[in-house]
Amino acid sequence: MKKLFALISLLILVSCTNQKEVKIDYGSNPAAGNYLDVNGIKVYYETYGEGEPLLLLHGNGGSIENFVYQIPELSKHFKVIAVDSRAQGRTTDSDLEITYALMASDMSELIDKLDLGKVNVVGWSDGGNIGLELAYAHPEKLLKVVALGANYTYENFLAPPDSIVMDPEDPFMQNIPELINRMVTAGSRLSPDTARIPVIRKKLEDLTMKYPNFTPDQLKTINVPFLIVAGDHDLISLEQTTALYTNLPKSELFIVPHASHLAPSERPEFINSEVIRFLKAPYRDIDRYYFFKMLQ
Repeated sequence: MKKLFALISLLILVSCTNQKEVKIDYGSNPAAGNYLDVNGIKVYYETYGEGEPLLLLHGNGGSIENFVYQIPELSKHFKVIAVDSRAQGRTTDSDLEITYALMASDMSELIDKLDLGKVNVVGWSDGGNIGLELAYAHPEKLLKVVALGANYTYENFLAPPDSIVMDPEDPFMQNIPELINRMVTAGSRLSPDTARIPVIRKKLEDLTMKYPNFTPDQLKTINVPFLIVAGDHDLISLEQTTALYTNLPKSELFIVPHASHLAPSERPEFINSEVIRFLKAPYRDIDRYYFFKMLQ
């Protein structure tokens, strides 16, 4: 009986331990978190998994928390370095204007200081824009880039609003509010200098009003392979998405069905599997008429 009791106790202990291991507070995990002095600021990042390095970059005003549905899966295949961008999450700010080029410079220096060599980048929204700037200015440091809900110019980048009224019982309406609440409160909860939050919010607002400002001709000079991803109901206009795809010389296009700009959280099963496929497979161009030519 004592042996049986001991065995049951051990099983309960193991079960509880496993449950605790599964619950990771991404973005506030001291076991995985570190700071690095980069470009005059302290960049906060968390590292998970082993393998080829993958930089994970969040959207405007967000933090590492935004990737709660990506980190567990991606870290099974890559060494994930999830980063809080300049002035966001736990990363500090400076007096400089925030631009995507500056944040790409931050990431370039981080890559060097962590001795990562060449990296993959998965960026959502502003994170995708940073990935685009990195590919333009520092292509020698990149393997591939996945840009989710990104835009190449600030001009007319938003899709027009529609008249759709969603059912309050829609699963999205039930599951997404917590995510949005964490995004909205990220500054007050995570910022190392809460007194600067009003200044930072203005800087991040100005960022979207003035940048990015790539031209199609500039996009054509980027030879880093890209996977361009957007929800079929994304707030980034379809014109922006398709322009990125058609002007980047090495690109693939993935439109996520029944998804908005929050596709990584709404449809993580689609996002994760496609990101892993793209990053694992050798990039190759496809002649749209190759099968027809074979018939001749």
